[in-house]
Amino acid sequence: MTAAQPINRIEKRKLEFRRKITEAAVRLFEENGVSDTSIASIIKEADIAHKTFFNHFPTKEHLLRHVASTFSHRAYQSFSDQITRINDPKKRVAFCLKSIAKELSGVKDHYKELLNLYLISGAAESDLQSEQRAQFTSLIRQIIVEARAQNQLQHDFSDDTLTDIIIGLCIATLLAWSLEDNYPIVEKMRQQVEFINATVFV
Repeated sequence: MTAAQPINRIEKRKLEFRRKITEAAVRLFEENGVSDTSIASIIKEADIAHKTFFNHFPTKEHLLRHVASTFSHRAYQSFSDQITRINDPKKRVAFCLKSIAKELSGVKDHYKELLNLYLISGAAESDLQSEQRAQFTSLIRQIIVEARAQNQLQHDFSDDTLTDIIIGLCIATLLAWSLEDNYPIVEKMRQQVEFINATVFV
């Protein structure tokens, strides 16, 4: 197995600047909200040159997608490492969706704006977003494949269709949470899990 190549000084410096920009942006988002935080204020908070910001993020929207993707990655990691310990497909789906809801239930309001952008960005999504969507889709589809092999599915719909149904219900719940104040995401996701258990699994 080939050892990972060390990061050279130029790449290390790039990562350091990106980290500084991201951390400064998150601090300002928490204080002022996403909409009321300007690029100029982020540049000042990060103590960097104007050109440095745009070398890393062509627009504010690119920065927002990066921050949202980073947060989404943390949320995904919070349950993806544990899910392999669960053998029952129905329980694995429930664990996935409920873990996402639990992770989001305690975050600050500015993350709602970021998640909303993350969910609706569509064709403008970053490579990281595309990778994350593919990972989550692959995870759910694998659970469906295993459930079919164990005769735990109610219908003869294709694996892709059942995967789309589960992911669609999850995304709909996340989008509602990102748009509504005081949205009870944990309870709503629990209801989605009950619906999935009643209509997809035996």
